[in-house]
Amino acid sequence: MSVSHLYNEDELLLLISGGDEKAFGWFYHQSSGGIYNAVMAYLKDEQAAREIVQVVYIKIWDQRQLLKDVRCLKDYLFILARNTVFDHFKKVTMETRRLAGLRRQFPALHNNVLVRVQERECELLLRQVISHLPSQQRQAYLLASEQEMSYDEIAVRMQLSRFTVKRHLELARRFVRKYLHHHLHQQVTLPFFFFFSAAQVAGNILPILLRG
Repeated sequence: MSVSHLYNEDELLLLISGGDEKAFGWFYHQSSGGIYNAVMAYLKDEQAAREIVQVVYIKIWDQRQLLKDVRCLKDYLFILARNTVFDHFKKVTMETRRLAGLRRQFPALHNNVLVRVQERECELLLRQVISHLPSQQRQAYLLASEQEMSYDEIAVRMQLSRFTVKRHLELARRFVRKYLHHHLHQQVTLPFFFFFSAAQVAGNILPILLRG
């Protein structure tokens, strides 16, 4: 990442740590391509890489007060990206092991033809998840998923910056994923698994919840 004539690094760190969205937006556009390439070198998965890049910059913004103590912005950024990738690998590994355990525990269920999840049931679950979102995250999520509006269109409708819209959507999608896993994998009873297998959740419910 190079620093353009618009900001020197010390000025950029100071502005972002103070909550300057314009400086942060410039920083994002200048550096996100390099971070995406670095993440792709690990993942080889475009969608996952894009999501991780968004998580990295949300972390930077949410913890922007820490930037006052940063000595090298480039090193800080790439270390944060690397650690986020490693966290992603840990989650994938844990999820893979968990699903493998479920399949060993319920082999008959895994081998049987999966019961199709009805659209109404999926939508009811989605509505339940969305109802727990903060108001602006909920509005942005619904505009994106139901009206298929772009970041720019949502920004105009909500009178927010494009970056703020992206942040709301990323936080909303992260919450939906977390809520869904909690709802289906931590609070379900044994009979529930006779209707929904892990493959069924991944194949039917997740695409509906994450289509925003």
